[in-house]
Amino acid sequence: MDGSSKDDEIRIMEGWLYRIRSNKFGFQYSRKRYYVLQNRLLKSFTSVPISIHNDPVRTAFVNSCSCVMESGKKSIRGKVFFIFTLCGISSNGVSVKLGARNAEEAAKWVEAFRKVSLKMTQNPLSLVSIKDHKAADVSSYWTIFGCHNGLRLFKETRNEDDQNKVVHPAIAAMSVIDGAPEVVFQILMSLGSTRSEWDFCFKKGSVIESIDGQTDIIHKHLNGDWLPWGMKPRDLLLQRYWSREEDGTYVILYHSVLHKKCPPQKSYVRACLKSGGYVISPIDHQHKQSVVRHMLDIDWKLWRSYKYLQKSQSLSVHMLGRLAALREFFKTNISSYLSERKDLKNENEDLFLEMENEESELSDEFFDLPEPFDDDQLEHSHGDLKEILREDGFLCNYKFTLPKDQNGDLPNSWSVPEPSLFQIRGETYFKDHKKIPAKSTLMQTIAVDWLRSDKREDNLAARTGTIVQKFAARGCPEFFFIVNFQIPGSTTYNIACYYMTNTPLKDLPLLKKFVEGDDAFRNSRFKLLPHVTKGPWIVKQSASRASLVGQLLKVNYIRGNNYIEADIDVGSSTLARGVASTCLSYFSNLISETAFVIQANTQDELPEHLYGASRLNYLDVSKAFWANP
Repeated sequence: MDGSSKDDEIRIMEGWLYRIRSNKFGFQYSRKRYYVLQNRLLKSFTSVPISIHNDPVRTAFVNSCSCVMESGKKSIRGKVFFIFTLCGISSNGVSVKLGARNAEEAAKWVEAFRKVSLKMTQNPLSLVSIKDHKAADVSSYWTIFGCHNGLRLFKETRNEDDQNKVVHPAIAAMSVIDGAPEVVFQILMSLGSTRSEWDFCFKKGSVIESIDGQTDIIHKHLNGDWLPWGMKPRDLLLQRYWSREEDGTYVILYHSVLHKKCPPQKSYVRACLKSGGYVISPIDHQHKQSVVRHMLDIDWKLWRSYKYLQKSQSLSVHMLGRLAALREFFKTNISSYLSERKDLKNENEDLFLEMENEESELSDEFFDLPEPFDDDQLEHSHGDLKEILREDGFLCNYKFTLPKDQNGDLPNSWSVPEPSLFQIRGETYFKDHKKIPAKSTLMQTIAVDWLRSDKREDNLAARTGTIVQKFAARGCPEFFFIVNFQIPGSTTYNIACYYMTNTPLKDLPLLKKFVEGDDAFRNSRFKLLPHVTKGPWIVKQSASRASLVGQLLKVNYIRGNNYIEADIDVGSSTLARGVASTCLSYFSNLISETAFVIQANTQDELPEHLYGASRLNYLDVSKAFWANP
């Protein structure tokens, strides 16, 4: 290659990649191209170019709203590819899927794209960059062209190649908002009624599909009142990606996509958002104020748009005015919003919203809380328990069971978390509504099953060879509580946690009432307490609230001679299924805990007791055990 070219000197990455596409029948195929990432341009060639000035087959721009997502390893027509997807670089809003032949090469490309996108995010709109004397090249990306309603307006500087072309310029606005980045982020993500209090462009919106923990497809109908007279209402079908940086900055990126579940509608003209989004950064160490940057590169699909370029920009500037409305919203209405805070994705349904049932139930007899037994107590009270666990090979050879690793260093293992991670109702809860950290558990965690199947697996405790059946066969008095999460899909996954107590049920009145009660009573009392110790911020945010799970999901309770099993059908709720899918995609990076209580609804039942708790350490989906056919 010609090493004397100035353009060649700023090549960031180059090499052979494969463009992954699908034909009209849905079958995927690959097309080999030589790609060059040069500054913020991605160029593709049919062969290795002698000089970068050779005409490329295609050219795309990487900008501040571009993002890259790794899609893992996949075999396409006998060839193995390590695939990653580029969003926000295609002029028609469609994502570009590329594949490399080895993982190392794919990782290098992903890192290169992320660095370019981050540079573009920081340079044009970052308050620090604009103020910093070292950021002298900011004007090469954006130029201020006005100020409206307290917002500074910027226009993306055109390349020399684009000077003679009619294009829709990207524009941006910036404002300081009196709110923490997290709260601003939540409001911007909401598609519910709260949005209409500040977003004058918004009519209604919905989530079409949840792709993973940080990506979804949303549909927005725009309000026609702010559009010029005679202009047909617009709608947008967008892929939305969000992330949180280590410094507390939130990023929301959008670009238009096509989706079979949401075709264009006759009453609306579908505008094309080439790229856009928000960057929400803390302005102080206490995170009480945020700098919010809002960028739009949108084609409004105006008739004979080359004559209406000015009109198109005017519409975009008007839309950026939402940032000023959001600023005023925080000054006047934020307190009422926080008191009515709802879920980001679906404000009508929240899997993790704690549903407090304050209705009085029949009073239970007061009982003393027995101390949890340790290994010495276990060995003296039931000397054959360890013999069963060791000699019968339950912990070592039982084919569904994960190994126990209390340190949490072993991937694909389980352990017992500290009870104090979980908040339960204290003795004065009905007076002050205060919760207290749990001090112990009533039941001991014995094992965790991790299995997959082509169908839903019910009543695991009844299967021959389980720890429950081994104890039953030997006439042991221990009682088991099994919590079985059933996660649906083309492959069904089960996570079953086994808890055991050697205390007779008659000495645990609330548990006895639960075991012998009907499903209505059980659903009103069975509460799950999720917690995520390590994992992506979006998973921590999603899985952080207690819930009376039987009031949100279908739970099948199975009563055996020495056990009760709660089979929780995660697929019985659309939202729960989406959250579970998100967690599955992150399992290998997660340390998560789940505990359960039987909710206390009367003063005599207080304080609550934590019945069981388990921790999952870096589960590997590919290593789930296949259930027996």
